[in-house]
Amino acid sequence: MTRNDESDEISLVDLAKKGLERIVKLSESQVISEKLQAINTLLFVFVLTLVITHYIGGFITEGLSLLFILAISFIFALIVSPGYGLVLSIISNVSVNKIESLRMGITLLFFSLTLGVIGLTLNSTIASNLSLVLVGVQLLVNLIVGVLPQKSTIENKEIDFSQLWSALGKTSNVVGIISFVIDVVLIIITYCL
Repeated sequence: MTRNDESDEISLVDLAKKGLERIVKLSESQVISEKLQAINTLLFVFVLTLVITHYIGGFITEGLSLLFILAISFIFALIVSPGYGLVLSIISNVSVNKIESLRMGITLLFFSLTLGVIGLTLNSTIASNLSLVLVGVQLLVNLIVGVLPQKSTIENKEIDFSQLWSALGKTSNVVGIISFVIDVVLIIITYCL
């Protein structure tokens, strides 16, 4: 039996759209843990995009070619993201203190993102590989921190968007800002100068 109806076929863009819709749905929630899962998954997508771009050869291209490779890599990262998001959700749901474990995971993903930028901009396969390893490590850290007994747990409550920075925690905020500055400087030095 063959399918003649194009609407029955699922394209890569449709799969990527489903991944993006999941991230958007989590980000629209007012619950702290779901917002943190959205940030975690989005960082995963960015890290995977950089690593895929590096392996495709994006480090040797410039201009529109690099943007095209980044776009293709981003689509593939979004396609993979629902699987990652499902694993993250399971780990988060078994956690005694899901907020603290998600915060630590996000902090590690900021490091992973910077390693991904280093891998792409400086053509470092070691940095790209370490970036991927750190993604796996942060899932393990999420699990370990989540099941360890805590002296106090952070309530998984609804928050306003303005409270997102405090929900991330001081460590994640500081590491995120430092990571962002390093990433921007590397990109400017490599591709703009």
